[in-house]
Amino acid sequence: MASFADCTLDRCSQPFLEDEPSLVGNAIFIALFAVLIPLTLGLGLKYKSSVFATIITTGLALEVLGYVGRVLLRNNPTGRTDFILFLVGTILGPAFICVAIFLTMPCIVTVYGDDFRSWKPVWYQLLLYALTAASAVLELAGVLVSMMQDTQAKADAGVHILTAGLAVQLVSLAIFVGHAVLFVIAVRTRHHALDIEFAGIYNSTSFKAFLFAFSLATVLLVLRTAFRIVVIAEGYDSSIAQSETLLFVLDGLMVLLATIILLGFFPGRMLGQSWPQTSSRRVSRTLPQQIQVPPYELPSTRSSPTYNRISTKYPLVNYSPKKSNYTESLPQRNLVDHEALW
Repeated sequence: MASFADCTLDRCSQPFLEDEPSLVGNAIFIALFAVLIPLTLGLGLKYKSSVFATIITTGLALEVLGYVGRVLLRNNPTGRTDFILFLVGTILGPAFICVAIFLTMPCIVTVYGDDFRSWKPVWYQLLLYALTAASAVLELAGVLVSMMQDTQAKADAGVHILTAGLAVQLVSLAIFVGHAVLFVIAVRTRHHALDIEFAGIYNSTSFKAFLFAFSLATVLLVLRTAFRIVVIAEGYDSSIAQSETLLFVLDGLMVLLATIILLGFFPGRMLGQSWPQTSSRRVSRTLPQQIQVPPYELPSTRSSPTYNRISTKYPLVNYSPKKSNYTESLPQRNLVDHEALW
């Protein structure tokens, strides 16, 4: 591993990698990530998911650049720029895949009903997206500081910043998983309150398979992030950081499988007709308009056997307590003489 004291602006006196990177292995990852880019854009156009597709595409493009930088290290093992390209691409790329997962979760919740949210959507977006942005800034700053400093002490400070950025990313994933667990508990304990508007979607077998695949993709990204934290914390010259096999299996393959799963179970296709509604900025259902109740009219009692013409033809005189001699009586012509009944 190159010593930072022996590095100039563009290169160092010693190679960054002890072993020459595999051309075949890195080329396979470059090809696979590159092939997924047009596929992602096509799915985004077909299912009207431009934001989701753009985020995934950005992550894939960064992964391609990262492994291109690793291939360039074969011909230029002391090139500092190539090593920076490798670090930036393979570290920032998965962060965008995580954002795509964060973006999908509110749509899943809306399918079941907004009442099952464990917190308000504004807090969900503010917290997770803010943590993701902070982790991306720390990761980029950590890479640049660790690689552009000429002293080992300053380079180590950059490594600590990079580790902190990855740790923030892992925290955001942990919060997301906790939010998902609370949502699952709410659905299972209050299933009688499910929104029937999208019952045909959440009761379908394909949607249940989508939820399983979505969970699996999240677990893969958590494992990848935890592995990369260990790698960076141990240092660029550690045995785990120099192992290309571990990098391929626990980093590249994890991100690749997570992306393939998200594209295979594309949210815009699995959510069906609900996707244009749940993927919009609408965070809650529209409240019903206030119902104007018309004045109540008493029904006609003319056909009733107890109908009394007096109550309809001769309205009662308004009573006033000031009139002490109030003795007005009702007309007698319709009254029945009780003595005639005997």
